[in-house]
Amino acid sequence: MKHLLLAAAMTAMLLTGCLGGDSTGPSPEAIDGWIVGESSAGAMTILHTLDGSDWSAQGESLSISGAELSSVSTVNSLTAWAAGGISEGYGVVIRTTDSGQNWQRLGDDAQLPRATLCIRALSENVSWVGGNNNSIYRTNDGGSTWTDVSDQAYNGNFWQGIYPLSNSDIWVCGGTENDGLILHSTDGGASWTPHADSLLQGYTLISIAAWDQDNVWAVGHGYTIIRTTDGGTTWEIVTPDSMHASGNDANGISLQSADDAWVVLDYGNVWRTTDGGENWTYQTVPAGTEGFFMLRISALDSSTAWVTGRSGYGTPEGVIIHTTDGGVTWTRQDDGNVPALWDVSFDGELPNN
Repeated sequence: MKHLLLAAAMTAMLLTGCLGGDSTGPSPEAIDGWIVGESSAGAMTILHTLDGSDWSAQGESLSISGAELSSVSTVNSLTAWAAGGISEGYGVVIRTTDSGQNWQRLGDDAQLPRATLCIRALSENVSWVGGNNNSIYRTNDGGSTWTDVSDQAYNGNFWQGIYPLSNSDIWVCGGTENDGLILHSTDGGASWTPHADSLLQGYTLISIAAWDQDNVWAVGHGYTIIRTTDGGTTWEIVTPDSMHASGNDANGISLQSADDAWVVLDYGNVWRTTDGGENWTYQTVPAGTEGFFMLRISALDSSTAWVTGRSGYGTPEGVIIHTTDGGVTWTRQDDGNVPALWDVSFDGELPNN
C-alpha cells in the first residue's frame, strides 16, 4: 500500500537550480512554501519557493541515508519542519530556521525509535510527529528533546496524519492495514480517545484537518471522506457517489472553513465542497496529469492552492499543480523531472499555522 511505507528511491537524479513549468503568475507578495518527496541519487528531495511559482532544491548537503521525506509543515518564511522514514535506527525529523539555507536533523535513537510518517508544527519550537508502531511524539524545545505521548492501548496502529489545534488539542488518524482509526487528545497527549472506528472497518485513514474544536475532517483509503461537526461525538461519511468511480484513495485535505474543503485523490482527482459535503465539484487537472496520484494539497485561501503527487505507474515522477481561481483551472509547475512528491505546505495555510 503506497501510504504505509514510502517507495524505494527512484533512478539517480540530483535536483539543482529552479524548476520551471507552465505556471500562472503568483501574487506580488512573497509566498513561502516547501515540498518534500522521495530521495534522488542519495539526496533528500526538498523544494522551496519564495513566490509560489519557481521552485529550487534545498538540503543537498544534509546526508541521511535512506531518508524518504513524507511530510512537511511550514511555520513562517524562515522555519519549516519535515519528517519521513527511518535512518540509522531512528525516525527522521529535520528543521530549518533560516529559510532552508541549512537543515538540521533532530532527535536520536532513544527519543525517536520508530519511523516517522507525518509532522505538523505549531511554532519554531513546538511540533508533533506521528508514525509507525503507534508513534506519537512531541517537542517543545525545537527538537532538542522529544516526549513519547502514545498510549500502548493502540499498539499495532500507525499514524499517517496529525493535526494539533494547540499543544493540548491534538488529532491523529491512521489505523492498521485493515481498519481506520482517529484519536483525539485534549490534554496534550496524556490521554487519547478513539473515534469513528465503527465507520472505518476496512478503510485506513491517511490525512486529517481540523478547522476548530468542533469541525474535523479526515480522508483515506476507499474514497473515504469523514467529518464531525460536534468535536467527535458523531461522525458522518460525506463521500459522494460520483467519486466512487473516479479514484481509489482520498489522500489529502485542506480546509477553508468548517464547510469548505478541497480533497485530492488518486488518478488526477481534485474535488471541492463548499457546503460541508452535501455537494461536490470535480476540478479538471492539467493535461497529462490525469493518471497521477494527487497526494497532498495546501491552500492559502479560497482561490489559491497547490497540489503535489506522483505518477500512478512506472518510475515515480513527481507533479506540482497550482490554482489561483479556486480550482476552476489548474496549471502544472514542475518540469517533469522531479521524484515523487509527497507533501506541500505554505506559510499562512489556514486555519492554524
